[in-house]
Amino acid sequence: MVFQFRDDPITLGELDERINRAANGFLALGVKKGDKVAIMLPNCPEFLYAWFGLNKIGAVEVPINVALKGTGLVHQIVQSDSVALVADTQYLDRLDPVSADLKTVRHAIWLKSDPAHAVPGWQGIEALTFPELLAHSDAKPNVIVHFSDMASILYTSGTTGVSKGVMISHHYWYDVWSQSVKYSRYTEDDVLYTGLPFFHGNAQGITIGPAILADAKAVIVERFSASALWDDCRRWNCTEANYIGGIIPILMKAEPDARDGDNPLRLMVGAAAPVSIWHDFEKRFNTKLLEVYGMTECYCCLANPIDEPRPGSCGKAITGWNVKIVDDNDNEVAPGELGEFVAQPQTPFVGTEGYYNKPVETLEFFKNFWMHTGDLGRMDKDGYFYFVDRKKQALRRRGENISSFEVEAVINAHPAVLESCVVGVPSDVGEEEVKAVVVLKPGQTVSEAELIEFCEPRLAYFAIPRYIAFRTELPKTPSERVEKYKLKVEGITPDCWDREASGIKLKR
Repeated sequence: MVFQFRDDPITLGELDERINRAANGFLALGVKKGDKVAIMLPNCPEFLYAWFGLNKIGAVEVPINVALKGTGLVHQIVQSDSVALVADTQYLDRLDPVSADLKTVRHAIWLKSDPAHAVPGWQGIEALTFPELLAHSDAKPNVIVHFSDMASILYTSGTTGVSKGVMISHHYWYDVWSQSVKYSRYTEDDVLYTGLPFFHGNAQGITIGPAILADAKAVIVERFSASALWDDCRRWNCTEANYIGGIIPILMKAEPDARDGDNPLRLMVGAAAPVSIWHDFEKRFNTKLLEVYGMTECYCCLANPIDEPRPGSCGKAITGWNVKIVDDNDNEVAPGELGEFVAQPQTPFVGTEGYYNKPVETLEFFKNFWMHTGDLGRMDKDGYFYFVDRKKQALRRRGENISSFEVEAVINAHPAVLESCVVGVPSDVGEEEVKAVVVLKPGQTVSEAELIEFCEPRLAYFAIPRYIAFRTELPKTPSERVEKYKLKVEGITPDCWDREASGIKLKR
């Protein structure tokens, strides 16, 4: 057994058979080597069949965040040149309104997790069901795939503009997985647990692949739940679980339970565990935190040594990576000084080759032959790295990266809005909440609730501002650039309206 979706097991043999059926199904549709296919599915076995089925014929998976709507959703499917879309009918509420804009898509393969939803018939797009895709031979496809071929395009959150597609080769995935097995010391006795979404690099990179390479088992649930995690891990005897963002503070905020330390987890792997609660968390839950650092482009290039961890640090450079801290001129700074994380793989086809169809952005990212992460931090004299803040104008809320640029674009599209600025402010569960400072056009009015209503069909739920403050002007430099840092530093001000306090519930 390699994967278990709650109580439903899938052996490696069954997985391979269904992957082959999916691969041959895609070939029958005319999907060929090098073609891109968007996958918009929840955590389910069909995601794996589609992903690896595409890879077996040299095609490229493009996982789509299921919360995306509007132009952001269209952009990722079309910019990636996806010729087909694999989706669950539960997402028709966001796909139907933009179906006419999916100009590159020729086929739609539908998973009906909810029988109430009918498979749609979109003009110019052939529709079929996922069982029809699998109704093909389970023989291995006769397609030669090279280790250096592209396997995936994973989209960034768009911190400096629209989101970019990070190209990932088969060898890069293999390196991510094998290094994860190494720094987490996985064996065939381990049971990995995740409720993090398959469309994120976390689940793909440090759960799915490592479970296969280590001959271990992975238990998958639909989504992360603080109230269910410990019971789930006891039920299935899980030895490892992933965390991101605010998960550690959320788990610590739960009411103490006599069984807190009675769980099988030997390790929790992730990022952004607050140093202030690090030891208390490990003691309360009788487990060990293993911090890693990376981004889709260089994932994971740092890991805290399991035998010599330093709380608050994201670790040292792992095998195969060079990492350093540099100033704005790319000169390496002395230990203890603040600068930008830059990374460089030591072997070919490790790390991304760049952004799909974005040559200028790719050259900027690889300036001076180093990957520029846009993250600020320090390195101590012993080679341990410490993350400090994001140099880019991105926010991170409960594990989700948010582009302030994209949120501002939606707010600014409201007829009553002149301009806006979106920043992150502290959250009581770690990471940030989204705050929007809005300037209205002269003579125009709009309420905070109306602005939220305008945003809801146009933004993922996690990107919709919690706080809104109306102002007469934004702070700007002489060159008319908004001084975002001033609005960020001021935090939650008395004029901030709070969406959660107002009782507005967002549809996910």
